[in-house]
Amino acid sequence: MARKKTETPNKATTAKQTPVQSEVQWPAISVKEGLECRELIPDQIYVIDDFLSREECALFSKFITGLPLVATPPPKKGEATRVNHRISFQSKDFATTIYNSISPHLPLLPCSEIRAPDAMHVGCNSNIRLYKYGPGEYFGPHYDESVRDAATGWWSEWTVLVYVTGQEDGVEGGQTVFFRPLSGSKKDTEEIVPPLARGSVLIHRHGRAYQSNVTAVVIQLVPNDKPAK
Repeated sequence: MARKKTETPNKATTAKQTPVQSEVQWPAISVKEGLECRELIPDQIYVIDDFLSREECALFSKFITGLPLVATPPPKKGEATRVNHRISFQSKDFATTIYNSISPHLPLLPCSEIRAPDAMHVGCNSNIRLYKYGPGEYFGPHYDESVRDAATGWWSEWTVLVYVTGQEDGVEGGQTVFFRPLSGSKKDTEEIVPPLARGSVLIHRHGRAYQSNVTAVVIQLVPNDKPAK
């Protein structure tokens, strides 16, 4: 989550967390029709609203609250500062569910990695991460890097952020902020701030500085008038 614009982005996102082998009952996600995928920066940042219904968001919010989330440890050298609670699960089935629900609405997202220049997206990473941010918690400026899915051998190139709470729930702040260099300047940047809407999906290509196969992350933000759990 955003904190200070002046912080230097780190390439390493955070300390690694060993995913739990999934034996949980994941909330259901229904396949929607006619959802618009809005392009904020061509081939870089996209937003899909209403990916989750209000009822699905409520189920995910309850689901996350009931999990044994752990506080993130202090960052090591070269890692971005993160203050939140999290857990991750290894689940090929749920990764497939997310991908099958989102892929009908995606534009062509060609791979830019040298290792596979003609590759197209084929699925989501089976390491599913769930984050919970309370008031004052944040994820400092950082870059997402490509990671290999141990279950499939696929390399990730995009990050998918699914928000189960938003401004409609009284959340203030909490947006994911991207920094784009201004034309003709080596230091100055402009902020790209997608709106924080309940049930929305934010999709961005790895390698762009921001704070706040595809890596899928489900995020719950706690309104400022409620204590973090």
